[in-house]
Amino acid sequence: MTDASHKLIQPKPYDPEYCIDLHVHTNRYSPCAESLDPAMIHRQMTATRIQGVVITEHDRLWSRSEIHKLNKNLVNRRIYRGVEITSINGHFIVIGLENLEGIKPGISIFELLNVTRQKNAAVILAHHHLNYSQTSAPIDMKRAPKDIDAIEVASTATTGENCFEAEKIAGIHGWAKVAGSDAHTLEKVGSYCTGFRQLPDTELELAAMIKAGLCIPHNDHRRYHG
Repeated sequence: MTDASHKLIQPKPYDPEYCIDLHVHTNRYSPCAESLDPAMIHRQMTATRIQGVVITEHDRLWSRSEIHKLNKNLVNRRIYRGVEITSINGHFIVIGLENLEGIKPGISIFELLNVTRQKNAAVILAHHHLNYSQTSAPIDMKRAPKDIDAIEVASTATTGENCFEAEKIAGIHGWAKVAGSDAHTLEKVGSYCTGFRQLPDTELELAAMIKAGLCIPHNDHRRYHG
């Protein structure tokens, strides 16, 4: 294919860990990612030498059968279900949900945490510095809920000084630090990822590792150690 959206980037070396891109959108359910065909993700995973991808559509969770089809022929790699929730307090990546019962766009972070606590899902604050038209009550970083599990310290949307600010916020609240590409095009998948000591079998196992802080964020430009 000659379409630039299907161009595979050159392999980049990572430490001998299991690297998972925790934040990827596709054209299946995210109109803003109109060129990212989910059927191509496995090829980009090979090109970037990452072992996992979490598909995090905006306010939409893939079905088990849909994810199963993407995973059908993968060996020592895995694609997981997640979701990026549009809250009035900002955007949050949630991993470990079976469904979106009790969750809808415009939910508050406090309501979201009430639901995710019961389901053992992990909640990650994404691009903390960005506010959107739906963000009517931006989260106060000094008074942020302690039950948030992690913060995205690097992505295509979080770079430079915003990375350092996110790391400081993580330190203040004791949150885990993670990275994900926030990819909306295929070539961005794997550009930022989070390292784990093992490849989780399920989303709940991945969520548990994030909640326990058993992860190290990476990107192409520098390494974070936390």
